[in-house]
Amino acid sequence: MKTTQSLIFFFLFTVFFQLAFSQDKVVSDIELYRKTISNKHKSPFTKISKEFFNQQLDTLISEVTELDKEQVIVRLLKVNASIGDEHTIMFPNADYYLPFQFKFFDEGIAITVTDSLHTKYLLYRVLSIDDTPTAEIISLLKTTIKQDNPSYSKFFEAFYFNDTSILQGLGIIKNLQEVTFRLLSPQGDTVITTVSAIKKEVITNWKYAAPYKQILAYTNVSNYWFQYNESKKVLYFNYRSCAESENESFAAFNKRLFAVINEKKPTKLILDLRFNGGGNSAILNPFIAAIKKSVLNTKNSFFVVIGQKVMSSSLMNAIELKKSTNATFVGEPTGGNINHFGEIKNFELPTLNMRVTYSTKYWENWKNKEGSLTPDIFISNSFYDFIKANDKAIEKILE
Repeated sequence: MKTTQSLIFFFLFTVFFQLAFSQDKVVSDIELYRKTISNKHKSPFTKISKEFFNQQLDTLISEVTELDKEQVIVRLLKVNASIGDEHTIMFPNADYYLPFQFKFFDEGIAITVTDSLHTKYLLYRVLSIDDTPTAEIISLLKTTIKQDNPSYSKFFEAFYFNDTSILQGLGIIKNLQEVTFRLLSPQGDTVITTVSAIKKEVITNWKYAAPYKQILAYTNVSNYWFQYNESKKVLYFNYRSCAESENESFAAFNKRLFAVINEKKPTKLILDLRFNGGGNSAILNPFIAAIKKSVLNTKNSFFVVIGQKVMSSSLMNAIELKKSTNATFVGEPTGGNINHFGEIKNFELPTLNMRVTYSTKYWENWKNKEGSLTPDIFISNSFYDFIKANDKAIEKILE
Protein backbone atom coordinates (compact mmCIF):
# COMPACT_ATOMS: atom_id res chain seq x y z
CA MET A 1 0.00 0.00 0.00
CA LYS A 2 2.79 2.40 0.95
CA THR A 3 4.53 1.61 -2.31
CA THR A 4 1.36 2.38 -4.27
CA GLN A 5 0.81 5.63 -2.36
CA SER A 6 4.42 6.61 -2.97
CA LEU A 7 4.07 5.97 -6.70
CA ILE A 8 0.88 8.03 -6.86
CA PHE A 9 2.52 10.86 -4.94
CA PHE A 10 5.57 10.72 -7.20
CA PHE A 11 3.37 10.77 -10.31
CA LEU A 12 1.32 13.74 -9.10
CA PHE A 13 4.44 15.61 -8.02
CA THR A 14 6.04 15.00 -11.42
CA VAL A 15 2.95 16.22 -13.29
CA PHE A 16 2.71 19.29 -11.06
CA PHE A 17 6.42 20.04 -11.47
CA GLN A 18 6.25 19.70 -15.26
CA LEU A 19 3.15 21.89 -15.42
CA ALA A 20 4.72 24.56 -13.23
CA PHE A 21 7.95 24.36 -15.21
CA SER A 22 6.02 24.75 -18.47
CA GLN A 23 4.12 27.73 -17.07
CA ASP A 24 7.39 29.33 -16.01
CA LYS A 25 8.63 28.92 -19.57
CA VAL A 26 5.46 30.52 -20.93
CA VAL A 27 5.94 33.47 -18.58
CA SER A 28 9.55 33.71 -19.79
CA ASP A 29 8.26 33.96 -23.35
CA ILE A 30 5.84 36.72 -22.37
CA GLU A 31 8.61 38.63 -20.61
CA LEU A 32 10.90 38.19 -23.63
CA TYR A 33 8.16 39.65 -25.81
CA ARG A 34 7.67 42.57 -23.39
CA LYS A 35 11.39 43.34 -23.19
CA THR A 36 12.09 43.05 -26.92
CA ILE A 37 9.14 45.15 -28.08
CA SER A 38 9.69 47.78 -25.38
CA ASN A 39 13.43 48.15 -25.98
CA LYS A 40 14.02 47.33 -29.65
CA HIS A 41 10.93 48.48 -31.53
CA LYS A 42 11.36 51.91 -33.13
CA SER A 43 8.38 53.41 -31.30
CA PRO A 44 5.95 50.83 -29.88
CA PHE A 45 3.79 53.22 -27.92
CA THR A 46 2.38 55.56 -30.57
CA LYS A 47 -1.11 54.01 -30.51
CA ILE A 48 -1.20 52.77 -26.91
CA SER A 49 0.54 53.80 -23.70
CA LYS A 50 3.38 51.82 -22.22
CA GLU A 51 1.27 51.44 -19.10
CA PHE A 52 -1.59 49.82 -21.01
CA PHE A 53 0.83 47.53 -22.84
CA ASN A 54 2.34 46.35 -19.56
CA GLN A 55 -1.06 46.08 -17.89
CA GLN A 56 -2.26 43.68 -20.60
CA LEU A 57 0.84 41.50 -20.21
CA ASP A 58 0.68 41.55 -16.40
CA THR A 59 -2.95 40.42 -16.53
CA LEU A 60 -2.05 37.65 -18.95
CA ILE A 61 0.78 36.43 -16.70
CA SER A 62 -1.55 36.38 -13.70
CA GLU A 63 -3.95 34.12 -15.64
CA VAL A 64 -1.42 31.78 -17.28
CA THR A 65 -2.28 28.90 -14.93
CA GLU A 66 -5.86 28.95 -16.24
CA LEU A 67 -4.95 28.98 -19.94
CA ASP A 68 -3.62 26.46 -22.41
CA LYS A 69 -0.87 27.24 -24.91
CA GLU A 70 -3.24 28.21 -27.72
CA GLN A 71 -5.21 30.56 -25.47
CA VAL A 72 -1.98 32.28 -24.42
CA ILE A 73 -1.03 32.69 -28.09
CA VAL A 74 -4.37 34.35 -28.86
CA ARG A 75 -4.06 36.66 -25.86
CA LEU A 76 -0.59 37.71 -27.01
CA LEU A 77 -1.90 38.30 -30.53
CA LYS A 78 -4.49 40.68 -29.08
CA VAL A 79 -1.82 42.58 -27.15
CA ASN A 80 0.31 42.77 -30.26
CA ALA A 81 -2.61 44.01 -32.36
CA SER A 82 -3.16 46.89 -29.93
CA ILE A 83 0.29 48.29 -30.84
CA GLY A 84 -1.13 49.06 -34.28
CA ASP A 85 2.00 48.38 -36.35
CA GLU A 86 1.51 46.47 -39.62
CA HIS A 87 5.04 45.03 -39.49
CA THR A 88 4.99 43.92 -35.85
CA ILE A 89 3.40 40.53 -36.42
CA MET A 90 3.18 37.18 -34.65
CA PHE A 91 3.49 33.96 -36.66
CA PRO A 92 2.41 30.91 -34.62
CA ASN A 93 4.04 27.70 -35.80
CA ALA A 94 1.09 25.37 -35.31
CA ASP A 95 1.74 21.64 -34.99
CA TYR A 96 -1.16 20.91 -37.34
CA TYR A 97 -2.77 22.56 -40.34
CA LEU A 98 -6.11 22.09 -42.06
CA PRO A 99 -6.24 20.31 -45.45
CA PHE A 100 -7.64 23.49 -47.00
CA GLN A 101 -6.33 26.88 -48.06
CA PHE A 102 -8.77 29.73 -48.35
CA LYS A 103 -9.34 32.84 -50.41
CA PHE A 104 -11.54 35.68 -49.22
CA PHE A 105 -14.12 37.25 -51.54
CA ASP A 106 -16.85 39.84 -51.15
CA GLU A 107 -19.35 36.94 -51.15
CA GLY A 108 -17.54 34.82 -48.56
CA ILE A 109 -14.58 32.55 -47.92
CA ALA A 110 -13.86 29.83 -50.46
CA ILE A 111 -11.64 26.75 -50.49
CA THR A 112 -9.28 27.35 -53.41
CA VAL A 113 -6.50 24.86 -52.55
CA THR A 114 -6.71 21.44 -50.91
CA ASP A 115 -5.06 18.04 -50.70
CA SER A 116 -5.83 15.13 -53.03
CA LEU A 117 -8.45 13.69 -50.66
CA HIS A 118 -10.73 16.72 -50.71
CA THR A 119 -10.60 18.09 -54.27
CA LYS A 120 -14.38 17.81 -54.62
CA TYR A 121 -14.65 20.75 -52.19
CA LEU A 122 -12.62 23.15 -54.33
CA LEU A 123 -14.53 26.44 -54.79
CA TYR A 124 -16.96 25.55 -51.98
CA ARG A 125 -17.56 28.45 -49.58
CA VAL A 126 -17.26 28.01 -45.82
CA LEU A 127 -20.47 28.57 -43.85
CA SER A 128 -19.20 27.38 -40.46
CA ILE A 129 -16.43 25.48 -38.68
CA ASP A 130 -17.49 23.26 -35.76
CA ASP A 131 -20.85 25.07 -35.61
CA THR A 132 -19.27 28.54 -35.42
CA PRO A 133 -20.63 30.62 -38.33
CA THR A 134 -18.07 32.19 -40.63
CA ALA A 135 -19.18 35.72 -39.74
CA GLU A 136 -18.50 34.98 -36.06
CA ILE A 137 -15.10 33.45 -36.88
CA ILE A 138 -14.17 36.64 -38.75
CA SER A 139 -15.29 38.77 -35.80
CA LEU A 140 -13.12 36.69 -33.46
CA LEU A 141 -10.12 36.86 -35.81
CA LYS A 142 -10.46 40.64 -36.02
CA THR A 143 -9.66 40.86 -32.30
CA THR A 144 -6.17 39.52 -33.08
CA ILE A 145 -5.44 41.95 -35.95
CA LYS A 146 -4.93 45.72 -36.01
CA GLN A 147 -8.02 47.45 -37.38
CA ASP A 148 -6.95 50.78 -38.89
CA ASN A 149 -6.80 49.39 -42.45
CA PRO A 150 -9.64 47.14 -43.73
CA SER A 151 -7.48 45.65 -46.51
CA TYR A 152 -4.78 44.68 -44.00
CA SER A 153 -7.37 43.11 -41.72
CA LYS A 154 -8.89 41.11 -44.60
CA PHE A 155 -5.48 39.84 -45.66
CA PHE A 156 -4.64 38.57 -42.17
CA GLU A 157 -8.11 37.17 -41.57
CA ALA A 158 -7.43 34.91 -44.54
CA PHE A 159 -3.87 34.25 -43.37
CA TYR A 160 -4.98 33.17 -39.87
CA PHE A 161 -8.08 31.27 -41.05
CA ASN A 162 -6.03 28.10 -41.59
CA ASP A 163 -3.98 28.43 -38.38
CA THR A 164 -5.16 25.68 -36.04
CA SER A 165 -3.44 27.17 -32.99
CA ILE A 166 -5.38 30.42 -33.39
CA LEU A 167 -8.66 28.65 -34.18
CA GLN A 168 -8.17 26.51 -31.06
CA GLY A 169 -7.22 29.48 -28.91
CA LEU A 170 -10.35 31.32 -30.00
CA GLY A 171 -12.46 28.30 -29.05
CA ILE A 172 -13.56 27.55 -32.62
CA ILE A 173 -11.89 24.14 -33.07
CA LYS A 174 -12.24 21.61 -30.25
CA ASN A 175 -10.77 18.41 -31.71
CA LEU A 176 -8.10 18.47 -34.40
CA GLN A 177 -9.02 14.95 -35.49
CA GLU A 178 -12.63 15.90 -36.18
CA VAL A 179 -13.12 19.38 -37.61
CA THR A 180 -16.59 19.78 -39.09
CA PHE A 181 -17.14 22.16 -41.99
CA ARG A 182 -20.50 23.27 -43.32
CA LEU A 183 -19.93 24.25 -46.94
CA LEU A 184 -21.85 25.84 -49.80
CA SER A 185 -21.20 24.45 -53.28
CA PRO A 186 -20.96 26.73 -56.35
CA GLN A 187 -24.37 25.32 -57.34
CA GLY A 188 -25.91 26.41 -54.03
CA ASP A 189 -26.05 23.07 -52.22
CA THR A 190 -25.12 22.84 -48.53
CA VAL A 191 -22.90 19.94 -47.47
CA ILE A 192 -21.30 18.92 -44.18
CA THR A 193 -17.92 17.21 -44.03
CA THR A 194 -15.54 16.30 -41.22
CA VAL A 195 -11.78 16.45 -41.79
CA SER A 196 -8.67 15.77 -39.73
CA ALA A 197 -5.91 18.33 -39.33
CA ILE A 198 -2.55 17.33 -40.82
CA LYS A 199 0.73 17.20 -38.88
CA LYS A 200 3.06 19.97 -40.00
CA GLU A 201 5.79 17.42 -40.80
CA VAL A 202 3.61 15.89 -43.51
CA ILE A 203 4.29 17.24 -46.99
CA THR A 204 1.03 17.87 -48.83
CA ASN A 205 0.66 17.72 -52.59
CA TRP A 206 -1.66 20.70 -52.91
CA LYS A 207 -4.31 20.79 -55.62
CA TYR A 208 -5.40 24.19 -56.94
CA ALA A 209 -8.81 25.31 -58.17
CA ALA A 210 -9.13 25.63 -61.95
CA PRO A 211 -9.08 29.47 -62.09
CA TYR A 212 -5.47 29.46 -60.88
CA LYS A 213 -4.55 27.81 -64.18
CA GLN A 214 -6.83 30.01 -66.28
CA ILE A 215 -6.25 33.56 -65.00
CA LEU A 216 -3.04 35.02 -66.44
CA ALA A 217 -1.93 36.64 -63.18
CA TYR A 218 -1.68 33.25 -61.42
CA THR A 219 0.04 31.26 -64.18
CA ASN A 220 3.62 32.16 -63.27
CA VAL A 221 5.11 32.41 -59.77
CA SER A 222 8.47 33.91 -60.79
CA ASN A 223 9.54 37.08 -58.99
CA TYR A 224 9.02 39.05 -62.18
CA TRP A 225 7.80 38.16 -65.66
CA PHE A 226 5.98 39.67 -68.58
CA GLN A 227 3.82 38.65 -71.51
CA TYR A 228 3.06 40.60 -74.66
CA ASN A 229 -0.35 40.26 -76.32
CA GLU A 230 0.15 41.04 -79.99
CA SER A 231 -3.53 41.19 -80.90
CA LYS A 232 -4.39 43.62 -78.10
CA LYS A 233 -1.06 45.52 -78.25
CA VAL A 234 -0.78 45.18 -74.45
CA LEU A 235 2.29 44.27 -72.41
CA TYR A 236 1.50 42.69 -69.03
CA PHE A 237 4.28 42.86 -66.39
CA ASN A 238 3.77 40.90 -63.16
CA TYR A 239 6.07 42.01 -60.33
CA ARG A 240 5.41 39.32 -57.74
CA SER A 241 8.25 39.85 -55.26
CA CYS A 242 10.70 42.65 -54.47
CA ALA A 243 13.60 40.23 -54.75
CA GLU A 244 16.18 39.34 -57.36
CA SER A 245 15.55 36.18 -59.38
CA GLU A 246 18.21 33.48 -59.43
CA ASN A 247 17.83 33.09 -63.18
CA GLU A 248 17.96 36.73 -64.26
CA SER A 249 18.86 39.96 -62.49
CA PHE A 250 16.16 42.60 -62.50
CA ALA A 251 18.45 44.98 -64.36
CA ALA A 252 18.79 42.45 -67.20
CA PHE A 253 15.07 41.70 -67.09
CA ASN A 254 14.24 45.40 -67.29
CA LYS A 255 16.44 45.85 -70.37
CA ARG A 256 14.68 42.94 -72.02
CA LEU A 257 11.28 44.35 -71.04
CA PHE A 258 11.94 47.76 -72.57
CA ALA A 259 13.54 46.20 -75.63
CA VAL A 260 10.19 44.53 -76.30
CA ILE A 261 8.39 47.82 -75.62
CA ASN A 262 10.63 49.63 -78.11
CA GLU A 263 10.20 46.91 -80.72
CA LYS A 264 6.49 46.12 -80.37
CA LYS A 265 5.30 49.59 -79.36
CA PRO A 266 2.35 48.47 -77.19
CA THR A 267 -0.50 50.87 -76.61
CA LYS A 268 -0.84 49.82 -72.96
CA LEU A 269 1.53 48.66 -70.23
CA ILE A 270 0.12 46.92 -67.14
CA LEU A 271 2.21 46.57 -63.98
CA ASP A 272 0.55 44.04 -61.64
CA LEU A 273 1.62 44.40 -58.00
CA ARG A 274 -1.33 42.56 -56.43
CA PHE A 275 0.64 39.55 -55.16
CA ASN A 276 3.75 41.41 -54.00
CA GLY A 277 4.14 41.51 -50.22
CA GLY A 278 7.47 43.34 -50.23
CA GLY A 279 11.21 42.81 -50.00
CA ASN A 280 13.75 45.33 -51.32
CA SER A 281 12.07 48.41 -52.78
CA ALA A 282 15.23 49.48 -54.66
CA ILE A 283 15.04 46.54 -57.08
CA LEU A 284 12.27 48.17 -59.14
CA ASN A 285 14.20 51.47 -59.51
CA PRO A 286 15.44 50.75 -63.07
CA PHE A 287 11.84 50.24 -64.21
CA ILE A 288 10.61 53.38 -62.46
CA ALA A 289 13.40 55.45 -64.02
CA ALA A 290 12.64 54.06 -67.49
CA ILE A 291 8.85 54.38 -67.36
CA LYS A 292 9.10 58.04 -66.34
CA LYS A 293 10.76 58.76 -69.69
CA SER A 294 8.59 56.42 -71.75
CA VAL A 295 5.89 57.47 -74.20
CA LEU A 296 3.68 55.03 -72.28
CA ASN A 297 3.72 57.29 -69.22
CA THR A 298 0.16 58.53 -69.67
CA LYS A 299 -3.05 57.80 -67.75
CA ASN A 300 -4.49 55.92 -70.73
CA SER A 301 -1.38 53.83 -71.44
CA PHE A 302 0.25 52.96 -68.10
CA PHE A 303 -1.74 51.05 -65.48
CA VAL A 304 -0.74 49.79 -62.02
CA VAL A 305 -2.87 47.06 -60.41
CA ILE A 306 -2.90 47.01 -56.59
CA GLY A 307 -4.65 45.01 -53.86
CA GLN A 308 -4.71 43.75 -50.28
CA LYS A 309 -1.30 42.07 -50.35
CA VAL A 310 0.54 45.23 -51.44
CA MET A 311 2.52 46.23 -48.36
CA SER A 312 5.99 47.28 -47.32
CA SER A 313 8.43 47.61 -50.25
CA SER A 314 5.87 46.91 -52.97
CA LEU A 315 3.71 49.65 -51.46
CA MET A 316 6.70 52.02 -51.49
CA ASN A 317 7.13 51.24 -55.19
CA ALA A 318 3.44 51.93 -55.81
CA ILE A 319 3.64 55.23 -53.93
CA GLU A 320 6.67 56.33 -55.95
CA LEU A 321 4.84 55.48 -59.18
CA LYS A 322 1.76 57.36 -57.97
CA LYS A 323 3.82 60.45 -57.16
CA SER A 324 6.15 60.49 -60.16
CA THR A 325 4.22 59.00 -63.10
CA ASN A 326 0.86 59.46 -64.79
CA ALA A 327 -0.24 55.87 -64.16
CA THR A 328 -3.86 54.95 -63.57
CA PHE A 329 -4.22 52.72 -60.50
CA VAL A 330 -6.75 49.88 -60.65
CA GLY A 331 -7.89 47.30 -58.08
CA GLU A 332 -8.39 47.40 -54.30
CA PRO A 333 -6.87 49.59 -51.55
CA THR A 334 -3.47 48.37 -50.38
CA GLY A 335 -3.02 46.29 -47.24
CA GLY A 336 -0.16 48.53 -46.15
CA ASN A 337 -0.59 52.11 -44.97
CA ILE A 338 1.19 54.81 -46.99
CA ASN A 339 3.21 55.90 -43.96
CA HIS A 340 4.22 53.02 -41.72
CA PHE A 341 6.77 51.40 -39.47
CA GLY A 342 9.03 48.82 -41.10
CA GLU A 343 12.62 47.61 -41.62
CA ILE A 344 11.85 44.50 -39.62
CA LYS A 345 13.85 42.27 -37.34
CA ASN A 346 12.55 39.16 -35.62
CA PHE A 347 12.89 36.91 -32.59
CA GLU A 348 11.48 33.59 -31.40
CA LEU A 349 9.27 32.73 -28.45
CA PRO A 350 10.57 29.16 -27.94
CA THR A 351 7.94 27.70 -25.62
CA LEU A 352 4.99 29.12 -27.53
CA ASN A 353 6.77 28.20 -30.79
CA MET A 354 6.11 31.56 -32.37
CA ARG A 355 8.14 33.98 -34.50
CA VAL A 356 7.64 37.69 -33.90
CA THR A 357 8.66 40.49 -36.26
CA TYR A 358 9.06 44.08 -35.12
CA SER A 359 9.85 47.43 -36.74
CA THR A 360 13.09 49.36 -36.39
CA LYS A 361 12.31 52.34 -38.63
CA TYR A 362 9.47 54.69 -39.54
CA TRP A 363 8.83 55.34 -43.22
CA GLU A 364 7.13 58.63 -44.06
CA ASN A 365 6.56 57.96 -47.73
CA TRP A 366 4.05 60.72 -48.38
CA LYS A 367 3.69 63.58 -45.93
CA ASN A 368 0.25 64.10 -44.39
CA LYS A 369 -1.23 61.02 -46.08
CA GLU A 370 -3.10 58.42 -44.02
CA GLY A 371 -4.32 54.89 -44.58
CA SER A 372 -4.08 52.80 -47.73
CA LEU A 373 -3.04 53.82 -51.19
CA THR A 374 -6.39 53.73 -52.98
CA PRO A 375 -7.00 52.94 -56.66
CA ASP A 376 -8.35 55.40 -59.20
CA ILE A 377 -10.63 52.61 -60.43
CA PHE A 378 -11.97 50.26 -57.75
CA ILE A 379 -12.55 46.63 -58.71
CA SER A 380 -14.51 44.40 -56.34
CA ASN A 381 -13.08 41.06 -55.22
CA SER A 382 -15.89 38.89 -56.60
CA PHE A 383 -16.18 35.15 -56.05
CA TYR A 384 -18.37 34.81 -59.13
CA ASP A 385 -15.76 36.50 -61.30
CA PHE A 386 -13.07 34.20 -59.91
CA ILE A 387 -14.92 30.94 -60.56
CA LYS A 388 -15.51 32.10 -64.16
CA ALA A 389 -11.78 32.89 -64.44
CA ASN A 390 -12.56 36.56 -65.05
CA ASP A 391 -9.87 39.03 -63.94
CA LYS A 392 -12.00 42.16 -63.78
CA ALA A 393 -9.06 44.48 -63.08
CA ILE A 394 -7.30 43.44 -66.27
CA GLU A 395 -10.55 43.35 -68.23
CA LYS A 396 -11.30 46.94 -67.16
CA ILE A 397 -7.90 48.08 -68.39
CA LEU A 398 -8.40 46.33 -71.73
CA GLU A 399 -11.73 48.06 -72.40
